[in-house]
Amino acid sequence: MKIKQIRNATLRVSFGGVEFLIDPWLASKAEGFTFRQGGFADEVVDPLTLDTVMPMCDLPRPVSEVLSGVDAYLLTHLHPDHFDIAPDGTVGAKLDKNTLLFVQNDNEVATMRKSGFSNVATFTENGVVFNGVKLTKTYAKHGTKAPCGPASGIFFSSPNEAKTLWIAGDTVWCEENAKTIATLKPDVIILNTCAAQLKTYGRLIMDDADVEAVCRAAPNATVIASHMDTVAHASLTRKTLRAALERRGLASRVLMPADGEVYTY
Repeated sequence: MKIKQIRNATLRVSFGGVEFLIDPWLASKAEGFTFRQGGFADEVVDPLTLDTVMPMCDLPRPVSEVLSGVDAYLLTHLHPDHFDIAPDGTVGAKLDKNTLLFVQNDNEVATMRKSGFSNVATFTENGVVFNGVKLTKTYAKHGTKAPCGPASGIFFSSPNEAKTLWIAGDTVWCEENAKTIATLKPDVIILNTCAAQLKTYGRLIMDDADVEAVCRAAPNATVIASHMDTVAHASLTRKTLRAALERRGLASRVLMPADGEVYTY
């Protein structure tokens, strides 16, 4: 498998001979949204971030290069820092509307079809097979206080790959994560780790303590920290997360790719 960190949770994954684009948020720097514009002013923990326009950094490569050769898109959940959402509610404007798009539920299928996507399917807990790659939906707890909408992880397996991959998605560490690791035994794990937070929902994704819990639960897995340095409600950056992991003795245990960096397994 080959994993390329694009930006935030956007990843290019080559697995079992199939090219996947995960959570394709393709807006240019400062082209997206602010919390004030989005009606979330009361949710922001740090008022200095109210008017910060996201994404906060640009893509490492042109959109045409990011999209070239992709066989299918995978969306872990429909939030504006994972998928382009226009002010009129239409989504995915920069994507090829004929390319197969996998989403987590029927409501998102309907949204995609309204936006012109002609080939939309769901990935499920029982797994769906595409070109020899099995995609299995896993549970994601998207908030420590309350769920910030439904979210999912995706487990990849294929007879054409020696190793398996688990993209945990927007989740905090929870009992269901532990069960996923114990049951599926992923070889490579990608975590969303900037500890983004909102007042009503609490912390939305993992922090350094959660990363340590994953490392303890999966001592033989390769762990990769993603979803960094792109959104205004993050409470950890690459720099501060790296320092926190060093204090926990995990500096050499967790990979933290720069945008554009590639890992091969």
